[in-house]
Amino acid sequence: METRREEAAPTFPTWRRRLEEAKGEERQQTVARFLQVLKAVGTPMIDGSAVHFLYYGPEAQRVLLSGEFNQWDRRGIALTPLAQTGIFYHTLEFRGPARVEYKFIVDGQWVVDPFCPNTVDNGIGEQNSYFVMGDFHEPSELEWVSTIPHGRVEEFDFDSEVLGNRRRVYVYLPPAYAEDPAQRFPTLYVHDGGEYLTRARLPVVLDNLLHSQDVPPLIAVMVDPVDRTREYWANEDYARFMERELLPHIDSRYRTLAEREARGVMGASLGGLVSTYLALSRPHLFSKVGGQSSAFFLEGEKIAALLKELRVSIAFYFDVGKYEPQFIPAHRRLVPLLEAKGCPCFFQELAGGHNWTSWRAHLKDLLTFLWKGSVPPRSGFDRTESEQIWQPVRERPSLQGGTDDLLGRFLSSWEQLFLDWFRPGGWELPAEISMEGDKLIFKVALPGIDPRGVEILIVGNQLVIKGERQATQGREDRNFFPKEMRSGQFERTLPLPEGVSADSVNARYHDGVLEISMPAPRGMTPRRIPIEVK
Repeated sequence: METRREEAAPTFPTWRRRLEEAKGEERQQTVARFLQVLKAVGTPMIDGSAVHFLYYGPEAQRVLLSGEFNQWDRRGIALTPLAQTGIFYHTLEFRGPARVEYKFIVDGQWVVDPFCPNTVDNGIGEQNSYFVMGDFHEPSELEWVSTIPHGRVEEFDFDSEVLGNRRRVYVYLPPAYAEDPAQRFPTLYVHDGGEYLTRARLPVVLDNLLHSQDVPPLIAVMVDPVDRTREYWANEDYARFMERELLPHIDSRYRTLAEREARGVMGASLGGLVSTYLALSRPHLFSKVGGQSSAFFLEGEKIAALLKELRVSIAFYFDVGKYEPQFIPAHRRLVPLLEAKGCPCFFQELAGGHNWTSWRAHLKDLLTFLWKGSVPPRSGFDRTESEQIWQPVRERPSLQGGTDDLLGRFLSSWEQLFLDWFRPGGWELPAEISMEGDKLIFKVALPGIDPRGVEILIVGNQLVIKGERQATQGREDRNFFPKEMRSGQFERTLPLPEGVSADSVNARYHDGVLEISMPAPRGMTPRRIPIEVK
C-alpha cells in the first residue's frame, strides 16, 4: 500500500490536488482549511520561480489577473475555477529577485488581492497589491542617515506665460551651497518633481551620494506637471516654457553653472520621453539625459528626426523593467542610434516594472553615470542573467551612410511598435486619428459588421471600441481556402488627450467605417498667430 508523506508546508499543487479529490462535506472542510492557510501565509503562494495567484469568490463569474507583467491590460489573464470550491487560480513564472504589483478584475471590477498583506499607493488614489520574491531589498542610498550633512529643499509656485498656468517647483540645494557663497553648481532638472521628491526620495539619495563622493555637489530642480499627458508628450510649448522661462529663472535665482556641460534633465515614463525630446531639440541647453521606463514608442518620428540632426555629444542613461515588455524594443532600437552619433550611453534591463520601487532603486546608477561618467557596478539583487546592458560608445562611425541606414530601419519600425502597444489580443481594427478644425476625429474600419452590436466606451483617457463579427455560416463540409475574413470578438483601445468629455462624443457608421468625433480639448486646437509687418 502506497503511503503519502504529509508536507510540513503544503504547496499550492498539493492543496489543489486535495481540493479536487475532496467531495461533499469533506470538500467544504478542505476549502475552509485552505482559506485559513491563505489568511495566515498570505498570497500569492510562491514556490521557487512559480507564483500562484489565488482568489476566493463563490459568487464570482469571471476573475482576471492584471499587473506589471502584462502592462495592466484590462483584458487580463483569466484565472481558472478550481472544481466547485469558489477558488480561482493562475500560475506564472518569475525570475527573481523581483517586486511586482498586480490586481484582480472580478466581474469587471478592479480589486486588490484580499489575502495579500502587501499594498502600495498606485499614484492615482488607489492601492495595488504586490509581492516580493528572492533576495529583493532597497538600496542603502534610500535610507536617511542622521550623521551626514544634509541639503535643503526650497519650494515655490511658478507662473508660465507660455503655457498659461502655474506649477509647483522644488529645488534641492546641496550642503555645500550654504558653505561657500562663491561656489556655483551644476543643475539637474527633474520631471514629475513632487513624485521624485517624495516617492523616489531624491534628496535623501543625493545627500548620501554626495557624502560618499559618488557624485559632485549639484542642484536638483524638481518640477511638477500641470497637464502631464499634453506637456510631456514631446510638446513644443512645454519645451519653450523650459527654455524661455524656467531655466532663466533658476539661473538668476540660484548659483548655477549656466552652461550645457553642467546641465542635465531626467524623468520617468512620459517624463523620460520629454527629457529626451528637450535635450535633442535643444542640445545647446543640456548635455545629460536620464530616462527611466521612457515612453519612446509614442513619438518615434520626432525623436528620430531630431537625432538625425544632432551634431554634439549628449550622455544618456536609460533603464527599463523586464515586466514592462512593451517599452523594451524602443530602447533597444534607440540606443545604437545614439551611439552611432557619438553619444555615451548606458542602458540596462532590470528585474522590475513600471513603478517607483524600480525607479528609485536605480537613481544611483543614473546619477553616477551622468555626473561622473562611471559605469554602475552590477548589484546582483535586481538584475538577471538575460539582461541587456549597453555601455558607453568607444568609436564613432566614420560613414554618415551607416547612421542614415540605422535611422531608416528605426523609423520603419515605429509605426508597428505603436500599433502593437494598443493592439488587442483578438483581431486588429485599422484606425486613424485626425484633426478637422476644432474636432478630433477617430475613424475605425468595421466592414461587414452590424453597428448595432458595437460598443463604444470612454474609460479614463482611453477610447474603447468593441464588438463581435459572427462567423460565416454554412455546411460543415464547406471548404475555405485562404480564410482572411476574421471572426469573433474584437476590441481596440485608442489614447485620448486630457480634457475630453464623454457627453460631447458623437458616432456614426457609413460604408463600413465607424467615425467618432469630439471637440478637441483646449490646447489642441490650432491658433493662428498674425505676423506684424513693419
